[in-house]
Amino acid sequence: MLDSVDLPAGALETPRAYVPQAHAIAFLGAVAGHVGFSNALFALGNYASVKSYGLFGEFVTEAKTFGAAIGATRDLMAFHVSHDRLCLRHEDNDFRVDYHAALQNIRQYEHYAPLALAVVLSIAEPYFGRRYRRSVTLNLPKPKNTADFEDFFGCDVRFDQPELSVVFDRAAATATRPFQAARVVTLGDVARDAFGAAPRRLVPAVEALVRANIDGATNIDDIARRLDMSERTLRRRLDDSGTHYRELVRRTRVDFARELLTQTDLDVTEISQRVGYSHPSHLGRAFRELTGISPAGLRRAASNKLAGNGYR
Repeated sequence: MLDSVDLPAGALETPRAYVPQAHAIAFLGAVAGHVGFSNALFALGNYASVKSYGLFGEFVTEAKTFGAAIGATRDLMAFHVSHDRLCLRHEDNDFRVDYHAALQNIRQYEHYAPLALAVVLSIAEPYFGRRYRRSVTLNLPKPKNTADFEDFFGCDVRFDQPELSVVFDRAAATATRPFQAARVVTLGDVARDAFGAAPRRLVPAVEALVRANIDGATNIDDIARRLDMSERTLRRRLDDSGTHYRELVRRTRVDFARELLTQTDLDVTEISQRVGYSHPSHLGRAFRELTGISPAGLRRAASNKLAGNGYR
């Protein structure tokens, strides 16, 4: 099936593979035809979730409100799709999310459009589930049977509309998560996940492993085992690179703390714990030694910079 729509054999197994959008849309149509559904939504809709977008999905759904989450999605869509865009609008008592698909006139677009809105709705799930949905509008001809679309989306579905949109009650924009995310993902994590290949040199590889386990065990024995070498060999190779393991861990913790200080509103105590320090004073000492400024001082400087640029 991949060959029939001109997709490489590894396209489904490689998270960072570049797939031309026209080919991806053709694939959706081929899947629907293969399994006998009138629309790919009914075959793949339950899998169309922002959770499948890796760290990007975690990052946007960590926002405090749905409005902030969908705003982050709008701002960062280029990480995952080259030309599609979101537009957010408040209209009377509605909060409207318009999805502008770049290839609206391409064959098989009717399979892509509702799946794109299914992903938008998946962003709302951690905040309020299916509440606040008012309608889904599709810039597609009305099919003979609309009941299946309404059953899937759980709201009124309107066809022959000028926009591809989801309309929520206005209260959706300020709806908050009922629970805190298990971990914090920064924009730096998203960028590394989207664009960075696995590190090939030893020091970046060790840094990546430390970062992945930063709030838990960063024991050199565990890191060495993951790299298929002994602790002694790892220490020697790091020494040969001019790096000591303990200093590498400290630098990695401070780098992560710097991202959390400037990209989240977590307090310093929680940030200290998340980067592996038992007390804020330990983070503060390491932070000042490596950056020349305190964690609180960095946060103030970052806030002042944003305010000066008109973001507050």
